[in-house]
Amino acid sequence: MSTASNSQYFNLHTAGIGYISRIREVKPKKGGAFLACKVSALCGAADAVEYRPFDCRVSGAEAEKLVYRCMDAVNADKKVLIAFNIGDIYPDLYEFNGETKVMMKGRLLRIDWIKVDGQTVYTAPKRAAEDTEADVA
Repeated sequence: MSTASNSQYFNLHTAGIGYISRIREVKPKKGGAFLACKVSALCGAADAVEYRPFDCRVSGAEAEKLVYRCMDAVNADKKVLIAFNIGDIYPDLYEFNGETKVMMKGRLLRIDWIKVDGQTVYTAPKRAAEDTEADVA
């Protein structure tokens, strides 16, 4: 008699709005190429906004399509603001000018809307059922 093993996962997703930049295709020595970008998330009071940078690997066909759609505007130095979901966030240490620095990394999973220079150019369709990972407890 065999028993099926059920895997349980705990997802940590960060949702917010931020400016997308540094859209690029990364070609590692080992493994396949992937799309990456930087998201500068907005936080704090509206009259004293602070930014938290995330270096993201773009995950999923829909997110990739939307990031590619932003590429021309980003390359033209337009302000591209997105509503996002980033998962699997972790700190990554690197050295710059002899100093150790930290960059938050993660996977850009979803884009809910895109604004270019203040004009809405994309709005995601409403989801039928919202995520319920937090209700599992």
